[in-house]
Amino acid sequence: MPRIPQLSELSIEQRIGQVLCFGWQGESDAESRRVIPHARELVETMEVGGVVLLGRNVDSANPLRTRAVLDELQAMSRVPLFLAIDQEGGSVNRFRAPFHEFPGNMAIGAIATGEAGVAAGELYARRQAEAQARELLAAGINWNFAPVVDVNNNPDNPIIGVRSYGEDPQLVARLGAAAIRGYQEAGLLACAKHFPGHGDTSVDSHLALPTINGDRARLASVELVPFDRAILEGVGAIMTTHILFPALDPARPATLSQPILTGLLRRELGYDGLVITDCLEMDAIASTFGTARGAVEALKAGADMVLVCHTLETQRETVEAIRSAVESCELPESRLNEAVECVLAAKRRFLSSPSVVEREPWRDPAIDSLEREIAEASITVVRATTGPLAVIPVRRNARILAVSMHPAVDSFAESVRRQSRGRATVDRLHLAEYTNEDLDLENIESYDSIVALTCPHEPWSVSPIDPRRQARLVRILAAAAEGNLIVVAIREPYDIREFNSVPTYICTYGYRRSSLVALAALLFGDIRATARLPVTVEGASA
Repeated sequence: MPRIPQLSELSIEQRIGQVLCFGWQGESDAESRRVIPHARELVETMEVGGVVLLGRNVDSANPLRTRAVLDELQAMSRVPLFLAIDQEGGSVNRFRAPFHEFPGNMAIGAIATGEAGVAAGELYARRQAEAQARELLAAGINWNFAPVVDVNNNPDNPIIGVRSYGEDPQLVARLGAAAIRGYQEAGLLACAKHFPGHGDTSVDSHLALPTINGDRARLASVELVPFDRAILEGVGAIMTTHILFPALDPARPATLSQPILTGLLRRELGYDGLVITDCLEMDAIASTFGTARGAVEALKAGADMVLVCHTLETQRETVEAIRSAVESCELPESRLNEAVECVLAAKRRFLSSPSVVEREPWRDPAIDSLEREIAEASITVVRATTGPLAVIPVRRNARILAVSMHPAVDSFAESVRRQSRGRATVDRLHLAEYTNEDLDLENIESYDSIVALTCPHEPWSVSPIDPRRQARLVRILAAAAEGNLIVVAIREPYDIREFNSVPTYICTYGYRRSSLVALAALLFGDIRATARLPVTVEGASA
């Protein structure tokens, strides 16, 4: 890997490049192991300090092909590149199988809140992060935009949810710190996000500009607690959020706020690591200040790198806007140099000496076991009938109907068949666009158990779920099933608010294979649920 230069060795154009972390559109051509023109321009012409990979840029089936593309990009760059990705676990995974797909962070929060205790949760958080770091390093990635350390104290939050460890600031702080330790001790740069907190919103900042109200004391006792702990843990990077905090800055969202990034983060909290913005093409910035203008304002406010994930023309405009701001002295060269020094310092810390890179850690049986352990230990039985009316465990030779508006119902049905050792009769009903006519209730009495899987609206899905239709479906099933209904929230635990009379309610915090296999094991009594909800859910109490 090339030597990391001193600031004085870089031209003004190269210094501007170092504060840029850009993504590229289109397929990565990973199968042919070629770098496409968009990516080439970022590295050779703009001389960016980092690139970010999204799902469109990775070959999940063969991560070593992605590695070949990244190695080529790295070889093009005079200054070693940050190669970044969002691989949080749960619903935000750019690499899919054969990479391991752990449940969302809230699963670890549930373990820590349950019988196992906080120490067990911390151990799992660290081990999971270490496993993810091993896989990412082997694929050529050196920076993960994780962990999420937002405190999810708003059940209507449309974008954080199970990405958070829970609603207790101290618990989130301890688990986030453990994850940071796991990532960085393995040699991967971690990134605590989204500063100063994205947990108490009901608006997705990808779509609009949210506001979090609350005085300074309240923010200090909730949102800031995990970030303070992350800083003490030595986290290498912190990502900002596009949210307005009137108590801190009544005019500008955090990403563009000097009182928040310089005054609060740098001076009050004493953070001296790398500060990167969330993507400036998100509508909270793009539709208000504009992406290019937002990049200039973010750097003026105290950010060290600006993230622009998608559009080449917008990236060109961003480079030009920064250059013009430096030439006009609107963005002082001293502030640019300060940002570049921070980028170079992080590169010296994490990129100067090569990390131990394994050939294919995603094939390690030890990580298989860890993934299974976390999925099983986190399953939460929120509510269940006992005694003669109990519906779990289910008989292994039972006749089972699996119903959902989510496509995970197919994988779940197969997991149930396997877990029953072929003895159960399992029918599945995937009602992507549920209407009353889709459901035939005439034969419902022939089933020993009806399992309904629920999930909130996911705007990125091919067929996003309508929560109102889903709630109506569950209520109809509850009325017809005569006590044999088992409702399972396969992502957010908050679904029960729409049908709070169901007698049996389970949470998995994820719908990847490991979570569905664990769910099947729980239904047949092969494992015992010891986790507890790490968030308050109205209607969850019996």
